[in-house]
Amino acid sequence: MIESKIFEKASTLEETEFLECRFVSCDFSGADFSKKRFFNCVFELCNLTAVKLENCRLQEVKFVGSKLMGIDFTLCDMSFLKLAFEKSLLRGCNFTEMPLKESQFLDCMVRECHLVQANLEKSSFQKSNLEGTLFHHNNLKKCDFREAIHYRIDPLNNELKGARFSKLEALSLLEGLGIKIE
Repeated sequence: MIESKIFEKASTLEETEFLECRFVSCDFSGADFSKKRFFNCVFELCNLTAVKLENCRLQEVKFVGSKLMGIDFTLCDMSFLKLAFEKSLLRGCNFTEMPLKESQFLDCMVRECHLVQANLEKSSFQKSNLEGTLFHHNNLKKCDFREAIHYRIDPLNNELKGARFSKLEALSLLEGLGIKIE
């Protein structure tokens, strides 16, 4: 196990377990992280486009200012899964049926991602652009969508009790009910 190491501008990882490591300005596009384990790690300013995550463990992992495109997070080891994203670009990522309770998507571009039948209770999407992201049959109880924009959430197909929204953007919730505001 590699502990408390900073990896700068790396493109591959030979090791399989990482504890409290930082990955800075790394280009892992197309890398295979299958069966790797990350505990309390931070990916900062990294390119993680099309990374393979089959049976990868992501426990208390944070992505800051990173690019994550075309990633199927559903292939991860779901044991102890805990993710946080900040000021990152997520495009075309799949989070279907995932246990994402208390996850953070802060000030991110979350574009064309799939959030279907996921438990996102108490998660935060504050200040995020959610354009084209599919929210369908999710637990969104007590989620924070304040200052988030471009989301389309059907209140009839998602649990929203206790969720927080900014006043003007909250009007988009009426689209799922077929209501037009003029």
